[in-house]
Amino acid sequence: MNRRVLFVQNAPSDGPGLFERVLREHGVALQIAHPWRGEALPEDAAGFDAFVFGGGDMSVYEADQFPYLRDDMRLIRAAVADQKPVLGFCLGAQLLAEALGGKVVPNSRGESGFFDITLTPAASEDPLWANCPRVFRPISWHGDTFTLPPGAQLLASSAITPHQLFRVADRHYGFQFHLEFDLPTVEPMIEPDEDALSALGVNPRELLAAARSELPAIEPLARTVFRRWLSLSD
Repeated sequence: MNRRVLFVQNAPSDGPGLFERVLREHGVALQIAHPWRGEALPEDAAGFDAFVFGGGDMSVYEADQFPYLRDDMRLIRAAVADQKPVLGFCLGAQLLAEALGGKVVPNSRGESGFFDITLTPAASEDPLWANCPRVFRPISWHGDTFTLPPGAQLLASSAITPHQLFRVADRHYGFQFHLEFDLPTVEPMIEPDEDALSALGVNPRELLAAARSELPAIEPLARTVFRRWLSLSD
């Protein structure tokens, strides 16, 4: 039977990007839900083999303003209870942390652009990250961070954000960075966000130039990690 993965897109611009391409290349059906525009999320985890939660420019602690974030966390808890793999990118990682007992808070400062991320020694034995480069450089685009939920294993940190990558049990992962972003995803995001980026001290033109060189460089690592993640739902 073909596997089915649900991608929860939490904002207009934060689509599945490279992640979707990898899944489709491997014959995995990907369904995208858009709760930001009023689409209801499933009531439970039945009908899907795995769940992915994308990014967004809102914060988990703004759930009163964005009530669908509570639906995200309800579905995360249901998937974890059913032992179905969960993967969260950026906001999705924060939702996973909060849903399982962590706490999302403003970061010491924003992290927008390409930054070195360093794997912890525990990553050397991780199903997704074993034998990957110890230091890698994906794009980050966030202003919040989180405490680790109970029982979580920290797998990577950066100079600005100590909690960059974590695993809960053997199949639930939070990536604070955007390993799923490719050029077709990032390029349309930069111009509308120019003022916000400039306010953070990020030069939009320099970010675009960096994206055009750095994203192709990180793609082989992303593909390896995504292929390994697919094996969790075999």
